[in-house]
Amino acid sequence: MKHKCDSQTDQTVSETAFDIRAALGSLRRPPVVLCIGSDRVTGDCIGPLVGHMLRGRRADCEVLGTLDDPVTALNLTETVTKLKHAFPGRKIVAVDSCVGESHEVGAIRVKKGSLRPGLACGKSLPKVGDVSITATVAAGKADNLYSVRLGLVFALASRIADAVDCALKCAVKHTGA
Repeated sequence: MKHKCDSQTDQTVSETAFDIRAALGSLRRPPVVLCIGSDRVTGDCIGPLVGHMLRGRRADCEVLGTLDDPVTALNLTETVTKLKHAFPGRKIVAVDSCVGESHEVGAIRVKKGSLRPGLACGKSLPKVGDVSITATVAAGKADNLYSVRLGLVFALASRIADAVDCALKCAVKHTGA
């Protein structure tokens, strides 16, 4: 039986998984995946969808932020404080949607370092993550998050969840844990 890290994996998923693995570096313990966004705004629900998918797969990580219990601007600061106490020393992978240029819509980006949730909306929220994953869901300004098609958001969330799951399975394979 083949799993998500094999040669049948979608090339975008494989590349994203490779980028996540590289950004995470060595792992002593599974990371915490912090999935940010609101399930009440279609373009902003990448995070809760990814969290929901990872929980359903029982991925080898702690997951905060799901459709049932989203991490939004209203509870982000409190969640990050609790996260640091509950999972000291664990790497944090932050997942969020973003707006960009029209040619960037549909792009998934992985980078080592934190992201700034709510920046497009002018919110002043704390930076989060040792690794950040963003998916560009709309062009222009934050108001456009309300008119994003659910199909696009679901497809991007699915690719991100596949890539995170793949990256963590590969990490286990290589570390022998």
